[in-house]
Amino acid sequence: MADVEAILEKELGERLQKNVSLREYVSIGVGGMADFFFIAKNIDELAKCVMLANELKLTYCILGGGYNVVPSDSGFPGIVIKNESNNVAFSGDNSQVIVDSGVSVGKLINLAASRDLGGLEFLFGVPGTVGGAVYGNAGAFSYEIGDFVKSVILLLPKEDGEMAVVNKLCEWFDFSYRSSKLKTDYNSEKFKPIILTVKLQLVKRRKNEILGLMQQNMARKKDAQPLNEKSAGSFFKNPDTNSETTAGYLLDKSGVKKLKVGGAAFSKQHANFLVNRKNASASDVRKLAEKAKDLVKDRFNVDLEEEVEYIGKW
Repeated sequence: MADVEAILEKELGERLQKNVSLREYVSIGVGGMADFFFIAKNIDELAKCVMLANELKLTYCILGGGYNVVPSDSGFPGIVIKNESNNVAFSGDNSQVIVDSGVSVGKLINLAASRDLGGLEFLFGVPGTVGGAVYGNAGAFSYEIGDFVKSVILLLPKEDGEMAVVNKLCEWFDFSYRSSKLKTDYNSEKFKPIILTVKLQLVKRRKNEILGLMQQNMARKKDAQPLNEKSAGSFFKNPDTNSETTAGYLLDKSGVKKLKVGGAAFSKQHANFLVNRKNASASDVRKLAEKAKDLVKDRFNVDLEEEVEYIGKW
């Protein structure tokens, strides 16, 4: 580890941090320490850091907005890279945009609206970055970001242990409900492909119409979701699209709002939001999630699957 640390310090400089608390960087506010932590300000830094970790056989994890992840209390034995790349380039001729994976979804929607380009209004109020949204095929109100993806530039591990920058078309991702090939096929891999930039197809729409849709969608979210509580977002995937078998419905009818483990509980506003109510630990969160899954299984014979990902040493 001493040699690894020396190489990281040499290559990444004084911005490399050690023993950083992850609870400060994830929306649910739990988790232990990352051995190493680096904030990548652009795509070049992101790629450099990932390739360096790959060469050193050091486990890595990319954080965008810190949503949909629950880090272990034991921390992360490797390097956590916070992606703050922020370039956005619009193409006026065909209503397309090429955006860095670290750009926040909200920023992209607002920038597009200022150019009379819409399509992504359904994601307004959905936190996180474009890279994270594509990775998990984020969606709302029966729309998904995968429907708008044209292509993605990836940093992809090769069989010889090296990494290559490749351009993959939308079809390669096998987008499905709250998932993609990156999330399913590489879920157990130590070295995952990394999204660098995304090309999205937008639609021409008047700014006032876009803003109206944004406000409407945000109002619906405020009515239904605990936006002011610490959570990782929707905790479980919906089993299907029937309104009576959503994860929230099954959890609510199973009585999970009465459950509590340590400082973790389920939101009174929406049963599919597991919240850090009072200094919860990651262990509290996962134990509560398991109890909830057991209740749903007993009541409805349905196996709920987490939408969030557990990272680190569990």
